[in-house]
Amino acid sequence: MRRNSRKTIYWGSMDIIYRDADFTNAMLFGTYIMVLMDGKMIGGGLVEEFDEIEVKVGQGRFLRNSSTFVLAPPPQCPTNM
Repeated sequence: MRRNSRKTIYWGSMDIIYRDADFTNAMLFGTYIMVLMDGKMIGGGLVEEFDEIEVKVGQGRFLRNSSTFVLAPPPQCPTNM
């Protein structure tokens, strides 16, 4: 559990990744990653590349030491056909 000044956020059911092996697996298996900072979603997508300092997820680059990377189901597209 992580505390935020506005509300409490529970990480219990989400898988947070932080190791190089986790990012490599996400790249190989095409796993959707949600990027959070201070409990708010700031990005998401597939892992394109990573190094010791940052991770490229979708079109954005995010610092590893200040962002949280969570395995998540991809967002659903609207089906208003």
